[in-house]
Amino acid sequence: MNFLGMGPMEIVVVLVVAFLVLGPGKSIDLARGAGKVFRDLRATFSNMSKAVDLTQDDPPAARKPDPPPEGREEADLGGRR
Repeated sequence: MNFLGMGPMEIVVVLVVAFLVLGPGKSIDLARGAGKVFRDLRATFSNMSKAVDLTQDDPPAARKPDPPPEGREEADLGGRR
């Protein structure tokens, strides 16, 4: 794992120093705020990916109906013609 050129041990040291400088109350509030931001970002990107579905060729209204099977030009109307 490499985050901004730092390995896992360097990241742990930075987090411990931040915890000691900020104190337990403020660091917990910051962690909650960061968690909320990440959760909101994830939800936003999920909604955007659902809205921009690139796998769908045409909208459902623009699709043409399937042609009738070969040999049958009209649908069976229950024996009535």
